[in-house]
Amino acid sequence: MPSNTYPFIAREGWPILVLLIIFFVVSQHYHFGNTVTIINAGLLLALVFLLRDPRQIVPSSPLAIVSPVHGTVISVEDVNDPWISRQARSIKIRMSMFDIYSLRSPTEGKIVNQWTRQPDNNGPKRQFAFRVRTDEGDEIVVVIYLNIFGSFLFRFYVHSGERLGHGQRCGYLYFGGMIDVLVPQNCKILVKPGDHIQSGSGIIAHLVHADKTSAVRNDTHSVA
Repeated sequence: MPSNTYPFIAREGWPILVLLIIFFVVSQHYHFGNTVTIINAGLLLALVFLLRDPRQIVPSSPLAIVSPVHGTVISVEDVNDPWISRQARSIKIRMSMFDIYSLRSPTEGKIVNQWTRQPDNNGPKRQFAFRVRTDEGDEIVVVIYLNIFGSFLFRFYVHSGERLGHGQRCGYLYFGGMIDVLVPQNCKILVKPGDHIQSGSGIIAHLVHADKTSAVRNDTHSVA
């Protein structure tokens, strides 16, 4: 299981930053010129920004489903979930190149399945999906449509059978991608197209339990 302790600059980007720092030092030593120095310094600052990974405030409500990524909601619709053969609500989120690339668990629970699909006639991008089952039996499927960078560099740190905490960091999507969050059909959806949400802290839906509606709260938070 991944740790909840991690630095502000994502470890996944450290090798690139180290190489740029080394090149910056060498260019200064051998006087490659101001243009090279400025370009290298600009790249270094840009990567520090792109690789930022700030802590997120995770809602304390056990019924809250949080966004697994930073991004913008582009659609909310009823769909046939092909991963576990059910009717579901789909919340589709698009990440931009400037969003935070960390992937987080939408809820607390156990990873039941993971799937990897190569491009086929249904779409041009490779897909990775994982299924989280809560202790109450609710199931959320997260589908990631990987971009050209993600197809080679995508990281997912949890194995099937392991547990994840609510909003816990569990992977990394270099330079973003498209995400589908498939939730039970009776969920209360709290976002609409155009909303920009944050991973781990932005609530996108609430699970609905007839005997636990009093547990639906989003005014108290914890740090993760």
